[in-house]
Amino acid sequence: MSMRNTAKGDSAAAALMRALLGALGTCLWISTAAAADWPLVPQDPVRTELVMQLVVTCSAPETLGGDARSKDGRRTEIWPIVGGRFEGKGIRGTVVPGGGDFPVVRPDGVEVVDALYRLRTDDGVTIIIHNVGLTYPGKKPGEERYRLAPQFIAPVGKYDWLNRYLFIATLTDVPKGMELAQDPSRNDRLIQVYRVY
Repeated sequence: MSMRNTAKGDSAAAALMRALLGALGTCLWISTAAAADWPLVPQDPVRTELVMQLVVTCSAPETLGGDARSKDGRRTEIWPIVGGRFEGKGIRGTVVPGGGDFPVVRPDGVEVVDALYRLRTDDGVTIIIHNVGLTYPGKKPGEERYRLAPQFIAPVGKYDWLNRYLFIATLTDVPKGMELAQDPSRNDRLIQVYRVY
């Protein structure tokens, strides 16, 4: 190889090295920028509006027979839903008997609420509600809190707004004056549903 070809080879190698170093510098700058702290400033804060409350009545829990382990965790009992009432903005009616809450404790120890039942409005419309959520442990037994994400299936018409929004809900004891359970073997729970917007 002649001296001229070596010089050309060296200058091509130098150009390639400069390009690689430039690209590496750009990557390092991007990596450093990505690692920088980004302030947690809400750009479009989530708001909620209480739109419905339900008092759901359950019978005593049914113990599952056999091994309590299921494919998704530990499932020891189910809570049959035997009735209830609901009301909200432009909607009211009864909880149709026949649904249930099928709680499960996942392998990681988190308890999942999983209830499926129907609502019947005073004007005769049936709406399906599937309420899935998590149990948040309290500092001591009896202080648990429940956060749910109800999904509704309503027919087209007056109540189909339930199909078009995201909802969150709480599950608590029923305040005095709202109880429905007439029998000591039954119990009520209050579910308050918030529209997210």
